[in-house]
Formats: sequence, C-alpha cells, structure tokens
Amino acid sequence: MFIAAAVLTLQMRGDTLRIAVVGDIGAGTREIARGIEGVHRAAPLDAIVTTGDNVYPCGVKSAGDRHWDVLLPLLDLGIPIFPTLGNHDRCGNAQAEIGAPFPNWRFPAAQYVVHSAVADFAMLDTTGFAGGRAPPPDIDALFEHSTAPWRIVAGHHPLLSSGYHGHLPRAEHRRMLTLIAPMRQADVDLYMCGHDHHLELIRDRPLMLISGAGSEPVPPLLRHARTWWANEGPAYRGFAVVQIGPRSMSIRFYDARGRARSPVFQTPRAPRDGG
Repeated sequence: MFIAAAVLTLQMRGDTLRIAVVGDIGAGTREIARGIEGVHRAAPLDAIVTTGDNVYPCGVKSAGDRHWDVLLPLLDLGIPIFPTLGNHDRCGNAQAEIGAPFPNWRFPAAQYVVHSAVADFAMLDTTGFAGGRAPPPDIDALFEHSTAPWRIVAGHHPLLSSGYHGHLPRAEHRRMLTLIAPMRQADVDLYMCGHDHHLELIRDRPLMLISGAGSEPVPPLLRHARTWWANEGPAYRGFAVVQIGPRSMSIRFYDARGRARSPVFQTPRAPRDGG
C-alpha cells in the first residue's frame, strides 16, 4: 500500500482490471457516456479515470451547481469514477469537485492514490506545477511501498504529445518534461493525461496515453517521433480502455459510439529492480 494522505481501494471483478480513460469533458459527455456504456455491456469495466477538465467551461462553484449536469451521463452509468483536476477545474472551485456527494464519484483529495490487486495509481494535480506555482510531485515517494505489478500515474498535462501542449506554452512544456526522469526512477509503467483534445499512445518510458477527446476534439498537430498511434484525420470524440493483468497490459481507443478505432496495443510488464 501507499504512504499518502488519501488512499482508495479499487475493487476488481476478476483478475484483470478494466478502466475507461476520458478527459476534457463538456458538451459531448452524453455521447461519450453512451459509448462507454456499450463497451461496458460487452465486457464490464471496473472504473472510469478522468484526466482532468472534468466540467467545461469553468468547473463548478458548489455541490449544487447546475454545471454538474455535464457529468450526469457518466455518473449515471454506475461505474466508479476516479477523477483528476485540470486547469479548467481550477478556474471554478476545485474544492467543490473534491468530495462531491455523488455515489460513484471517488475524489478524496487533489492528489491521492488508488490501490488495486494488479495496479497502483498516483492521481496528480498537475496544474500548479505546470504553471510554475507549485513544487513537482514526489513520484518516488508515492510508490515507495507499492506492491502491485503495475504502476500508473494520471494527471492532466502531457509529458509528450503530438498536440499543441506537447510543444506550447514552452515554459509549461519544459516543466512537464522534467517529470519524465522521476517517473522512470519510480518505475512508472504508464502516464495517462488529457489537456490535448485528441487520442494518442506514445511508446516511451513510461508509456504515455493521451485521452482528452471528451468534448471538443482537436486532431494532433505534429506527430511525435515515438507515437504508436494517434487519431489522425477528422477529429472525433472518444476515450481509451486500459486492460491490466498481472503480466500484461493492453490499450485500445474508441470513438464516442463505442466503436474501436485502433488496434489493441499490448505491452508486457517490465521487470523491476529486485523483483
């Protein structure tokens, strides 16, 4: 287990963990929710992870804010949701999202950790650090006592990306790049983010998943040299599904109608020092 202020447990239906990953959520949520529901019917999901900007255009002010209606289609699916914060959540009242009284909304703190039998997750609030207003997260400390086969980090801002935020603003991009070394030091297997409004998988260490096409999709601008797959051509809303077993992990991308738009990308678990 983790040593941290807030630790949650994610219960699995079997020995394989299945999560949907979606971010930058707004007017397209009802459509996205229908797609996730279709995937869930075919093979049940254990959780939904959001990669920030949970309520466009500017978060919510309180638990009774009418803008929560944006998220209702996802909340109504009955699948546990583990959110992260984005910059658009911060322009509202981020504290109103944390601990909001919805049955499937699992959000105990701006930064928290989630433990499951096959993967341990560090859920980061990257906005302050990316903007130069907060120190970097201590990735190594978050995973110091991790015992699960896989280590996954979720945040809002990309480390690498073929989209706008993989290049600009330059100072923000440079700060995020500095997190790659500590993630490698902590043996992080996968970093999941949004901020750029497209779908992409970058084959690096850690593996980098961009899923920010929940509302206003934007196609990638300049394909990264290590891009494994990206939704090139006309932009569309969509999400990713990550399936994690003890020895391998697979990732596939879907559009908002729940149609697979990519092959299945499979990666084996890398050996760790001492185990």
